[in-house]
Amino acid sequence: MKKIYSSIFLSIAAFVAFVVVFNRCSSNEKNQTITLKNIEFTLEGPLYSGSNPAQYTYQVDLKSLMGDQFVEGAKISSASLKSAQISSSDSAGNFDMINSFVLSLASDNKDVKMQELALLNPVPASSKMVELKPSAEAKADGFFSEKQFYIVLDADLKEDLEANMTFKADLVFNVNYK
Repeated sequence: MKKIYSSIFLSIAAFVAFVVVFNRCSSNEKNQTITLKNIEFTLEGPLYSGSNPAQYTYQVDLKSLMGDQFVEGAKISSASLKSAQISSSDSAGNFDMINSFVLSLASDNKDVKMQELALLNPVPASSKMVELKPSAEAKADGFFSEKQFYIVLDADLKEDLEANMTFKADLVFNVNYK
């Protein structure tokens, strides 16, 4: 019987030690908000009714993103989109031709899967600026660990259009790093 109690005591002690070590390690994690401003997307005409994606290549530079919070060797452990604001740069200045927007991230690294981060459907026609709805499930974890990644804005058009369309995006991410 003493062996059973001894075994239980050792199991509990090992579990408590694990919890203490885990909490100390995770307490080193810090949180920061990173903003990517004025990301420009151009849909080049002729454009057709339906999906029309535009892509922006983002060069990751943690030192400039994190500013005075940057620590050499910092690693992003998790990232998620907090907000995505899209504005029209066209002379018309509104979204009369747009049904919906979808914002995604993609990478050249096959281990970092494309993530659909936010959408807005329907887009209010007379708006000059819209706020996309971030997905609670989608994560941008691996993208900030890459040298570069792609930000893709897909505009679903109501009808064909011969002209180009240009949009600007301001994206805000919550990142955790060690």
